Amino acid sequence: MKRFGRKKMGKKLMLAPSMGCCDLYEFEKQVRFIDAHADFLHIDIKDGNYVKTFGVGPDFMKTLKKTVKTPMDAHLMVRRPQDFIEACAQAGAAYITPHTDCIESDAFVTINKILSLGCKAGVAMNPAAPLEGIRYYLPLLSKVTVMIVDAGYAGQKVITQMYDKIRTLVQWRREMGLDFLIEADGSMDAGVYGPLAQAGADVVVLGPPALWNKDADISKAWAVMESEVEKELGGLNQQA
Repeated sequence: MKRFGRKKMGKKLMLAPSMGCCDLYEFEKQVRFIDAHADFLHIDIKDGNYVKTFGVGPDFMKTLKKTVKTPMDAHLMVRRPQDFIEACAQAGAAYITPHTDCIESDAFVTINKILSLGCKAGVAMNPAAPLEGIRYYLPLLSKVTVMIVDAGYAGQKVITQMYDKIRTLVQWRREMGLDFLIEADGSMDAGVYGPLAQAGADVVVLGPPALWNKDADISKAWAVMESEVEKELGGLNQQA
């Protein structure tokens, strides 16, 4: 089964590994394996300003694009996303996802620029970001990423109030007749997949705790992660 989430019956989750977490010493092997199994490739681009760490950049995506076929999502954890949009599009991003608090003054300009470059537009929302702020441009979006922890700080507990935010997005999507994806990002691991799927999330972003820390061998790590997801979704489907 190439795409885990797409072929499951009932509740399902699509999987988006964060590619900046790949082991540099095993990089080619891990990239090829993940490309064959994931639904999206999540690319965290950080500027050391919006979040106090640095990530990969458009050049990283350009290199990946030579090998991968899975859609790449550029998650712009940067203070000025407008400075990165064209480079990400040229590097092969399928989705470009800035944070809502960084485009408050020019959201429509930013989103329409992403679309004009042939990419799908997403937005990412920190836990304290209000949903009402995106309601007017939701029809332009293909994805909304709900951060279930504050961006940029490792080791946080999941903020469970974000499940309500996801439920509200599901309701709005239905009421407005839209089809954007709802993605959850942050502190992903066993025990979180079930509540997220139950709330209505479509995609989960996988970091080291969810995937790479499971085993040094990426295929074994993926099998462990997949079994954890399947177990939680199977429990939900039995209840349904």
